[in-house]
Amino acid sequence: MSDVAIRLAGLTKRYGEKVALSAVEMVVPTGSFSALLGPNGAGKTTLIRCLTGMIRPDGGAGTVLGVPVGPGYPPTALKSRIGYVAQTQALPERMTAQELIGLCRGVQPRWNDAIVKRYLDLFALPMKQVVRQMSGGMKSQLALTLVMGGQPELLILDEPTMGLDPKNRHQYLQVLLADSIETGCTVLLSSHDLHQIERLADRATILVGGRVAVSGAIDDLKADEKRVRIAGAVEEAVVLGVEGVRRAVKEPGGWLLFVSGASEGLVERLRGLPGVTGVQVFSQSLEEIFLSYA
Repeated sequence: MSDVAIRLAGLTKRYGEKVALSAVEMVVPTGSFSALLGPNGAGKTTLIRCLTGMIRPDGGAGTVLGVPVGPGYPPTALKSRIGYVAQTQALPERMTAQELIGLCRGVQPRWNDAIVKRYLDLFALPMKQVVRQMSGGMKSQLALTLVMGGQPELLILDEPTMGLDPKNRHQYLQVLLADSIETGCTVLLSSHDLHQIERLADRATILVGGRVAVSGAIDDLKADEKRVRIAGAVEEAVVLGVEGVRRAVKEPGGWLLFVSGASEGLVERLRGLPGVTGVQVFSQSLEEIFLSYA
């Protein structure tokens, strides 16, 4: 088994003149719990649709579980290895959970009834209630149950917790984390719930305007991305000329800087600028890092 579940190099997708994805570079290690983050319209769903074979990219290259993304993708043999839970569930409205489980059991070669029962018990899903009578949250829980019953090697989820209250959202994500650790399943999760993501995921990729703004292990991102407040009369061009400073926001009496790849000598370099009277360095949460890019 490869140590990389997803590898993308220069992936591009256009809709007419609109560029939805622009030269996307991304690596998702096997067994990782990775988050795909970005504001609305950033290209997250388009990227997921490329990974699941719903649409074909216009350029670049990539592999998913070792299979090249391109013409004929995904082959039949790959489909049973990937689980996908969409933002909006498209479950048959007139079928019950029990009927859907029977249907999926018949087409999934890796089906596991024990896993399905565990999820059904955990979510307390009604077996004989038809889908159209279920809440949005219950549909999300049922969709995850059906997908996990197939024991996927790669699980891709696009905003799967929409419609869940905070308690059920927490439960949903916790069980995903536990299962990914236990089975080695790779998880790629698109979500706006940054507080939960910071607690659960080990990697994050932030998309902005169809481009990857930053990507890596969350611990590394938090170590590299800093906010720095400097006091004093300094020209904007001077502070932006300091290595690592990618953005400067004027404040009364100084500047608030956003720094990437913060090094040990950063504070000394800033203190050495003419007119600087004080420097403060602040760590950032994942949400603050996201907001600084988005």
